[in-house]
Amino acid sequence: MSNPTVAVLFGGRSVEHEVSVISGHQAMDALDQAGYPILPIYITKQGDWYAGEGLRNLDLYREQTFHAAGLKNVYRVSLSPDRSVRQLVVHPGVGGGLLQKSPKLWADVFFPVLHGTHGEDGCLQGLFELADVPYVGSDVLASAVGIDKVRTKLVLDQAGIPTLDCLEVSRTEWADDAAAFATRVEAKYRYPVMVKPVCLGSSIGVSNCPDRAALHEAIDLALELDGRAMVEEALTDFVEINCSVLGPPERASACEQPVASASVLSFDDKYKRGGKKLGRGQAQSAGMAGQARLVPAPIGEALTRQVQQLAVSAFRAIGASGVVRVDFLYQQKSRRLFLNEINTLPGSLAYYLWEEEGLRFDQLVSTLVQIALDRHERQRATVYSFSANLLTR
Repeated sequence: MSNPTVAVLFGGRSVEHEVSVISGHQAMDALDQAGYPILPIYITKQGDWYAGEGLRNLDLYREQTFHAAGLKNVYRVSLSPDRSVRQLVVHPGVGGGLLQKSPKLWADVFFPVLHGTHGEDGCLQGLFELADVPYVGSDVLASAVGIDKVRTKLVLDQAGIPTLDCLEVSRTEWADDAAAFATRVEAKYRYPVMVKPVCLGSSIGVSNCPDRAALHEAIDLALELDGRAMVEEALTDFVEINCSVLGPPERASACEQPVASASVLSFDDKYKRGGKKLGRGQAQSAGMAGQARLVPAPIGEALTRQVQQLAVSAFRAIGASGVVRVDFLYQQKSRRLFLNEINTLPGSLAYYLWEEEGLRFDQLVSTLVQIALDRHERQRATVYSFSANLLTR
């Protein structure tokens, strides 16, 4: 039996658009190596969908505006929520002429590699559910919980998984009385404090604030990027430890210790420094895989096991699926470990952590495709129609 066709979605209407473009092309390269036919689907910064083999060129995305005109075998498309429409809806005028017959574009599995809003947050997963297509990764609920750092803390606290306490503020609350919220922060924490957008990743909009003036500036920035911001204690004397989980059935990867240029791991640390792995393995390409890191993390066997066990517990607590990366903060003097966040669609799909375990990237994406197919097959047992005779006379 031949491998199923996989549609890889990347880009998206998100501030993490460029990260997704890099990760999507890495995933397509791995799927190529695994022998899967691929249908690239690029979602622009404005939310327009394009599909076709001509999208496999990274040079197309280096400009601020994507230009589809003149591209060979690239079509403007939509995915219909009507489950009976078993092909992408091709828009006229792109990828041919108005009189040219549209190709049938479809895939057996949809593989989203979109980070942040409208891709990692449950929106796209809801469309997949309505269209009744197999898709890689977490479902609607797990995606929505995982991207929301505050709601993640609530779920993990119920599961007995240690997290840092926080205060959150909405745009409305901040606009109504910023001083009152700042006073609440100062009553709860000593400076410095950390400010983050609630539903973004890649360290975008994250600030370390030494005083009230910096707090105001940081919350203003965070609330430009998201509707809610959060404030946490700024830990000192800590290292970041990350671990990936794959499943079901769940298993944990090797741990990594990212190397930051400062006390806080920034967007540039993650995506622009282009460092090599400092443990076993070869230099990686751009994206999260190019970040400087220690793999395996030099934290000892006991702490490694604790991180792996908590990562698996968190995966189960939010009901995740596919591959996730779970980020921890470890205070070395106090030996306190906190789960910082769960990335249900991690940059580069955390493949560098699985390579440390002997699972190649092509094997990882093959596993993810099979998990998606298995879940979709199990869902076929669900009954969606119930005859109650309420409309009969």
